[in-house]
Amino acid sequence: MIRVLFVLFFVYTVIYLFQMGISLCISIYRLEKYKKNKTLNRKLFPIAFTKRIPVSVIIPAYNEAACITETIEALFEEDYLNLEIIVVDDGSNDNTESLVVKRFGLIEEPVMSESELKTKPILRQYRKVFDKKTLVLIHKENGGKSDALNCGLNICHSPYCVMLDADTKVQRGSIRIMMSCFLMNPKTIVCAGAVGSENLKNYPKLPFLKKALVVFQILEYYRTFYMQRIMFDHINANIIVSGAFAMFDTDLVKRVGGYQVNTIGEDMELTMRLHAFCASQGKEYHIAYVPEAKCMTQLPFTYKDYYHQRRRWHIGLLQSLKFHKYMLGNKNYGWAGITSGTFFILYELLAPFLEIIGVVTLIAANLLDILNLQFTIQAAILYTLIVIWIQVILVSAVNRYKVEPINGKQRWILFLISIFEIVFFHPLNIVIKIIATAMNYWHRKSWEHIQRIETNR
Repeated sequence: MIRVLFVLFFVYTVIYLFQMGISLCISIYRLEKYKKNKTLNRKLFPIAFTKRIPVSVIIPAYNEAACITETIEALFEEDYLNLEIIVVDDGSNDNTESLVVKRFGLIEEPVMSESELKTKPILRQYRKVFDKKTLVLIHKENGGKSDALNCGLNICHSPYCVMLDADTKVQRGSIRIMMSCFLMNPKTIVCAGAVGSENLKNYPKLPFLKKALVVFQILEYYRTFYMQRIMFDHINANIIVSGAFAMFDTDLVKRVGGYQVNTIGEDMELTMRLHAFCASQGKEYHIAYVPEAKCMTQLPFTYKDYYHQRRRWHIGLLQSLKFHKYMLGNKNYGWAGITSGTFFILYELLAPFLEIIGVVTLIAANLLDILNLQFTIQAAILYTLIVIWIQVILVSAVNRYKVEPINGKQRWILFLISIFEIVFFHPLNIVIKIIATAMNYWHRKSWEHIQRIETNR
């Protein structure tokens, strides 16, 4: 029995390393392609600009006074002209509403009475037109993030909408890049962008372990947005579109019923539902990912906030896979069902338990003299070196192609954290995921607020 478990764990680990290697190769290929096509892209991107296709940006907010005005100001600096910014204040009990009204001089208007998607009642509504951009503020009863997004969809009348987190600043030109993706490929129904971290200088002075937490998340975001998402985009198999920054076909999102309010993984659930809907309708579609479209967000810098965020993410993953289990391994849903579904079950959902079983198996195999201790240590060192080597190449590639420039000091910090991750952060994530799995039936659907850095002037 121990021999069989060891072989299965060995195969499981080799497949994971193989997947990382394939992801890295595809990532470098795509990044090289982006670099070569940079001049061409600059010629194509203005198509969206000149056509002035209306776009709405929906920002759900709950107690976001610390960062909301800077998020809005970043959108005013965006070079896309025909932009409607819709901030949905989901019953905040801080001064989010009054801060936005005062800062931008908004004027109260009659509350919208008709709505396509059912949401909690709107209490107050404000609007002001700034040249080619419009800012709308909705203050409604608290109903959660999904409810706030649906409220924004009811207000939105643009053919395309961008979902943006309240602590996320869009980099100039990114909305135009997303729109060009829709124009260049009519099959596109969603276009997601890359999410990066605020510069470390913007975080307060932190002790080593907290700073290490932030840097670890930066490295993790690199793997997610410059390896995994690029690989799955290559085969139209992304089943997660980050809720922090993505553009949608508004009509299609409304046709599938908007966001589900009975899940806390609303971004993944909607993405899987869009896959399922288009596949069932026989519609040719593409859920695109463009790492050139970027935004910067604030990462948790306390372990309490990190725990809450990751617990929430894992519960959302579990719920989404449960809701759409009919897709998993089903060829009728293309590579999204065959590859992505299998990957997220084996290497996200079940990973904590499989890894614990694997480690226990290795210990038992050594105690029973089935394995040689020296061989086990050598295999563990080899695995660690391969993972670090892949991450070193990834960080270097991201820097080489100027997707997200990194200076020499930052590169060395990322390399060192990749070693620290294996002995500390990875085990920490295993514990959090196990707790999240156990808490699935007792979770809260309300907002789980994390500490923000005060950025408003």
